[in-house]
Amino acid sequence: MLAIAAAAGWLIGGCSEQQGTPAAGASGAVVTDAATGLTWLRCALGQQWQAGRCTGEPLTLSQPDAHARVDALNAERYQGIDRWRLPDIVELAALRRCDHGLVADTFTLEFMVEQPPVEVRRWCDKETTVPTIDTARFPDTPAMKFWSSSGSERHQVSYAVDFANAWIGINEDSASQYAVRPVADPAPRR
Repeated sequence: MLAIAAAAGWLIGGCSEQQGTPAAGASGAVVTDAATGLTWLRCALGQQWQAGRCTGEPLTLSQPDAHARVDALNAERYQGIDRWRLPDIVELAALRRCDHGLVADTFTLEFMVEQPPVEVRRWCDKETTVPTIDTARFPDTPAMKFWSSSGSERHQVSYAVDFANAWIGINEDSASQYAVRPVADPAPRR
């Protein structure tokens, strides 16, 4: 929840560059964002990291099935990490890359009652390279929708990001079948 507020300024700024380095003790299958400390799977679930690429087809899952699949990653300590989760909409939308930035128009995302709304830009300005993500950090990303963990309880909808056009979907039915890119919070300090 704090991540949503912390990343809000990052997202509103649009397609900012972020530096990524492999997580300590992990393979090239993950990338850690130096600015946020978040560790991302470079491939969508269902794809495999091989020779610097993501091969195979992504799984498409309902949002509840996506949560269950991420829980299974934690149970097996996938890539040595047991803190995997679905990214919130602000974190996921911050991965968008647009050749000409994002449109100036904004809209407000509502969340659960205890979370303040966040204002974001919705899609790329002008034509852009597809997929709308940093393909050096996230190679072979399918140009399709990816689930976030966020939604509006009041409106009974979930949120997703479409990396075909950087569109933020705000009226998604949780039973829809979308791709999944898990993220992990930084390890707690000892």
